Amino acid sequence: MKKLEQLVRKNILKLKPYTSARDKFQDGIFLDANENAFGSTVESFVNGLNRYPDPHQKELRKALSKLTKIPYEKLFFGVGSDEIVDLTIRIFCEPAKSNVIIPSPTYGMYQVACGINDIKVKSVPLDNNFDIDVKQVIQAVDKNTRIIFLCSPNNPTGNLLNRDKIISLTKNFEGIIFLDEAYIDFAEDKSFLNYLSEFNNVIISRTFSKAWGLAGVRCGYCIADEFIINLLFKVKAPYTINKLTSAIVLEAISQLKKRDEIVEKTLWQKENLIYNLSHLKCVEKIYPSDANFILVKVKNAKSVFDYLNKNKIRVRMRTDDERLKDCLRVTIGTEKENNLLIKLLKEFE
Repeated sequence: MKKLEQLVRKNILKLKPYTSARDKFQDGIFLDANENAFGSTVESFVNGLNRYPDPHQKELRKALSKLTKIPYEKLFFGVGSDEIVDLTIRIFCEPAKSNVIIPSPTYGMYQVACGINDIKVKSVPLDNNFDIDVKQVIQAVDKNTRIIFLCSPNNPTGNLLNRDKIISLTKNFEGIIFLDEAYIDFAEDKSFLNYLSEFNNVIISRTFSKAWGLAGVRCGYCIADEFIINLLFKVKAPYTINKLTSAIVLEAISQLKKRDEIVEKTLWQKENLIYNLSHLKCVEKIYPSDANFILVKVKNAKSVFDYLNKNKIRVRMRTDDERLKDCLRVTIGTEKENNLLIKLLKEFE
């Protein structure tokens, strides 16, 4: 096990966190937080909106713990996974001194968050299968490297990263491995979660935005060693998860069957879309996907992209990696949406 205390910024270890009115007491007559005692101006399905939410996220953590069989103490909720990314950087990285490693291509927000926090990014290309090049990553590590960001399934390529390579990195790196599993619900049996207890320097982040269908709610969570979870609570703003978000996420957690149905529909539509795309002349390659999107290499990608946009079909095109220049990232839509996409691509041909 890694000595996590040595990885944390010294000022964070010494930090005395803000103490909110709800840190100690969540019941009784509240005359301690300068709230409005006379109720809210807006009627809602959630009671008590005139009061601050629980800063310790107790209900959410208990509900998710019950669902996932993960100890309550190892769970933390954020305003989307992006907040968790930002907090992790702030805890472990010294501005203008530390660096992180980001295999590319991948989710662009890691680099943005590092830029905001004045942290140098070392970009290491993924291999030809868009998997981790362990040797190159380890060679890029120096005494100031604090975090390696990994995304599995990877965005925008859609593939799972090799589990043995993740383990190899974890064993050979003294810093933090941040493993983003935003899309793992579409390949749940391949999660790294079962290996987490062996490594106290791994943070697994997940989201309610994808399979749970709650992108508009902005709620993510992570699983990590209790020491790291306590640090996250130490540096976060007091009331980040509001009562409306909590109520919706709690309801979603209680409806696991609906999530599973959504995943099943998505995977079925993905297979159908891949089949139909594979018969189009403009499609040169469809990359393997374990997510709710596919990466498609097409002829005249820019022209296809512009034609679809003209017809109000929005896909993503990435130009930051040479290997993606002829590729479109296509999110799996409904049957009607997917059929319209195929129809337009046939017309374009």
